[in-house]
Amino acid sequence: MHAARRTLVGAVLTVLAVLGSLLVVPSPAQAYGTLTVKFAVVDTGNCARVRGNLPVTKVTGGCMLYDSFDDTYFKTDPGGVAVKIEMYDSSGMVAKVEFHPDDELLWIYDTRNDGDTVYVYVDSYWNNWIYGPFHAEGTDNVLDYEVVDLSFDEGTSLGIGVKDSENIYDPIFSESAVA
Repeated sequence: MHAARRTLVGAVLTVLAVLGSLLVVPSPAQAYGTLTVKFAVVDTGNCARVRGNLPVTKVTGGCMLYDSFDDTYFKTDPGGVAVKIEMYDSSGMVAKVEFHPDDELLWIYDTRNDGDTVYVYVDSYWNNWIYGPFHAEGTDNVLDYEVVDLSFDEGTSLGIGVKDSENIYDPIFSESAVA
């Protein structure tokens, strides 16, 4: 009888373990793993860096942020808040994302020909909408990019979310901007 009880307890524990494993939701695979993120949130009315660690230089007609690919120029746009996000692994830059308030343009760069890219969502918490995912189409080129022409009313607050896959719950980094 003692052996039968142990067998029954073992069977119950096995069933509970199997059921428990079914309740665990697998997380999506992350192609990039851990990335180092550098960013700047820039007031395009005066070129002041609001947040972030990328240097901003005021130049004629706008704000310049230098990088190893093609640099970033935000046109002067009073009331606008721009975002630049650079992502690096141990071998260098893998991607960058820019939101330009003047003309409401979203630039997405894939800066490495590694068979992977980042996905970008643009959302408005207050207006309960989301656009995307947007991404740069991969080619044999080292640098691929996509420019998305968004049309928002001036002063619209936006969230710019960068993801490691098309899954909205696979985040790399997010920041806020103003059109």
